[in-house]
Amino acid sequence: MCGIIGYVGPRKVVPVIIEGLRKLEYRGYDSAGMAIIEAGKLVVVKKRGKLRELEEAVRGNAYEATTGIGHTRWATHGRVEDRNAHPHMDCKGEIAVIHNGIIENYQTLRSDLIKKGHAFSSETDTEVIAHLLEEQVDAGRDLLDAVRGTAHQLQGAYAFLVVASRFPGRVIAVRNLSPLVLGVGDGEMIFSSDTPALLDYTHRIVPLHDGDVVEINDRGYFFYALEDGHAFTRAPMIVQWSAASAEKQGYKHFMLKEIYEQPVVIRDTLYGRFDVATGRVDLKEFADSPVPERISIVAAGTSYHASRVGKYLLEQLARIPTEVSFSSEYRYQQPIVQPGTLGIAVTQSGETIDTLAALRLQRQLGARVVAITNRPESSAVRESDVSFITQAGIEIGVAATKSFMAQLIAFYLMAISFGQRKGTIDQEASLRLGGELAGLSQKCEQVLEYVGVMEAIARKFYQVHDMIFVGRGVNYPIALEGALKMKEISYIHAEGYAAGELKHGPIALLEQNVPVIGLLPRGPLYEKVYSNLQESNARESPLVILAESTDATAQGLASDFIPMPIVGELFSPVLYTVPLQLLAYYTADRKGLDVDQPRNLAKSVTVE
Repeated sequence: MCGIIGYVGPRKVVPVIIEGLRKLEYRGYDSAGMAIIEAGKLVVVKKRGKLRELEEAVRGNAYEATTGIGHTRWATHGRVEDRNAHPHMDCKGEIAVIHNGIIENYQTLRSDLIKKGHAFSSETDTEVIAHLLEEQVDAGRDLLDAVRGTAHQLQGAYAFLVVASRFPGRVIAVRNLSPLVLGVGDGEMIFSSDTPALLDYTHRIVPLHDGDVVEINDRGYFFYALEDGHAFTRAPMIVQWSAASAEKQGYKHFMLKEIYEQPVVIRDTLYGRFDVATGRVDLKEFADSPVPERISIVAAGTSYHASRVGKYLLEQLARIPTEVSFSSEYRYQQPIVQPGTLGIAVTQSGETIDTLAALRLQRQLGARVVAITNRPESSAVRESDVSFITQAGIEIGVAATKSFMAQLIAFYLMAISFGQRKGTIDQEASLRLGGELAGLSQKCEQVLEYVGVMEAIARKFYQVHDMIFVGRGVNYPIALEGALKMKEISYIHAEGYAAGELKHGPIALLEQNVPVIGLLPRGPLYEKVYSNLQESNARESPLVILAESTDATAQGLASDFIPMPIVGELFSPVLYTVPLQLLAYYTADRKGLDVDQPRNLAKSVTVE
């Protein structure tokens, strides 16, 4: 969840750290800090609040240091205060540590260290690492050996970086379950929690694996095994993303930019996997494997909602029994994996700790596992049998938008491919489904022309305290996702329901100040949803209805009407998602909130 960065090279390190943390601030923004080796001494500066507080604290200081580490925090242990910000130091002020993850046995370690005379200045779990390192260094061990010796005492998930004034020009990193990437530049080396912070310096990266210990210095980078210390090498991979893709490019917020990128994301995810002329879907990822007999999907948050759509598609188009579980619950529900099961782990970052744990259990129980992810360098890709890489590009906004769209397209492709191979989709159906797929990008562009409609609705309802989102069938998960987006960035309490369930309890909430947002595409469930919306109207709730632009009946019922392009109901989630994203965005923006960095949230959840 936190963002960490470390640098060794010819540049002055303070600007490198500040700019790197700016690229990582979506991972945590409770506080920020840095540690540098300046004239042989360790200098630590850290401040609670956004990165600008740290920038102000270092402004005007003519630091010459070329080695240092930096951190932006998403709080887990300890309140949001200067003393709990990273880096954390040993008693002598000679060793500094930054950390992403949770040290589960820190209380036992802390108690033992206090008995030995160590004085702690924070409430965090991370500080024990600095004091354990102090013990190791005081015993005469080199910094590399001290790091390994310390890591052996830690339990939990962690990625941490270390600098020490006694060992200038060196930064040492360890990874265990929390993400960390090395950037290999020309005469400079840089660690980061995520790739965007590296792109200004290099496109050659080396993702660290669990159990990797890495030192960077003026001679290069050196890998060692945590377990026994033996040296080995990992070759860099080339990432194609540009540094410009991590910039706003004129948009007010990253989230708005990423919403507008979705038509391109649809085209890019379809490219090379779909033949428009025949409607055939060719997924090379599954060419060498049989069609699964059953499917088990694990995911969290927005990815879970995409997976719920995926379940509907896989069962309806390919007739494959499919279950979807929250990643955080999967390990604890004693899952049953039968022969012929395909496990699917859905994670934008490929580093979501709950999803990785569920993926590992699926494999352990005998499932063949595929990762649907946006990050080819991620742990999910390395640990899966097969990976389906979506083409969303870098997503900076904490609230997922275009990555959700890419996951939806991935499920459409998988369901159609399995259906064609299994024989549940014939040639005629392939052509019909292929025509729908081919038209989605252009129709998504049409939806983006309704931005003024969504702004107007946001102005009307931005002060309400509750909202209800409803849909049925394949659009029920879209109602869940619309409510999640509203909660995440506008802080309005919102709930998504299957429309038929309103009368089984939630209808008691409806009144004049509780808008109902209804998804009403043409299809077999149209009359059912329309009836449910009439029930809401009878309780005087304002009705915001998304329906086909020619649907005069829906328009007559709606307090506010959002005209949608004509699309088959099965494909409506792709288009009906976009107005809900825009509604959440403009509501939050109208309230003056930080859209890209909503309170208490981080982009990638790497702690349990």
